[in-house]
Amino acid sequence: MRTGKNSKKWLERIVLSCLIVVGIIFGGWLFFATNFMHPFIHYLDLRGGIIYYKEPTNIIASNVLGFDEVRGKIYYITTNGIGVYNELNNDHVFILHKEPPNEIRINDITNVYPEFSRFSDSEQEVWKSKFYADFRKRIPIEEGNIIRFPFFFSYETRGIYNLATGSKLSKIDTYKISNNIFYNVDFGSITKIDLETGTVWKYYSDKLLLYNFSSENSELNTSSFKIYEEAELTKEQNKDKMLKDKIIVLNHYSQFSKEDKEVIEELFVKLVTARDSMSLKPEHKMGLENYLE
Repeated sequence: MRTGKNSKKWLERIVLSCLIVVGIIFGGWLFFATNFMHPFIHYLDLRGGIIYYKEPTNIIASNVLGFDEVRGKIYYITTNGIGVYNELNNDHVFILHKEPPNEIRINDITNVYPEFSRFSDSEQEVWKSKFYADFRKRIPIEEGNIIRFPFFFSYETRGIYNLATGSKLSKIDTYKISNNIFYNVDFGSITKIDLETGTVWKYYSDKLLLYNFSSENSELNTSSFKIYEEAELTKEQNKDKMLKDKIIVLNHYSQFSKEDKEVIEELFVKLVTARDSMSLKPEHKMGLENYLE
């Protein structure tokens, strides 16, 4: 009888140990599988990303450019507006800047408003301190941050957006902010944004494309890649023409000011020399003004 009782106790201990191990594994999976306090809320990096509950079809937010969790609330930024989702009671407030695409079920959100003041006082403080801070106090670009409303750096999509219109103004590559002006130099285009007035200038040139700076015998020198790069630049130009933003297209590099050129030249050299597969050739070293004109 005693042997039978001992066997039963050992069996119970083994079962309990197994349950504890399974619980630890499951808890660890929940911890590492989500970005949020709630174990069934996830972020999916898909065409800008969605935040969803349990299933990707149960969308909390779509086209997400950036998000953070503060005291059980998810603060998120999309191309259509900004929102706060309470993980504890599912209360959801969304400030709409423009009409959302069909995949966002706006009716599922309990409170949709056009005014920022509809957020609670504590929520407004989080927005202002975490996202709306002056660009001099901005958190690193890797975190994602509004440099000055409505302009936003998105780490998830590596782009700069105008949140008031939902427009992607440029890919982020090599950038600098000087005297309230944002500069970004990318392969194919140069972007300048006045953070005070919201005016955007862009300059496009196929001389700035990748293949011009690649080392010899590189696959970037193939004719097919050149055709692809030039087509992508044309696509970018056509997309920018469709935006509602005040984009001024510069036809000549000389239209930039002397101060602009000094910053752009610095960024241009940094852009190319940061890549081992590329180099500045003699024609580039004579200066961008001479090279691009």
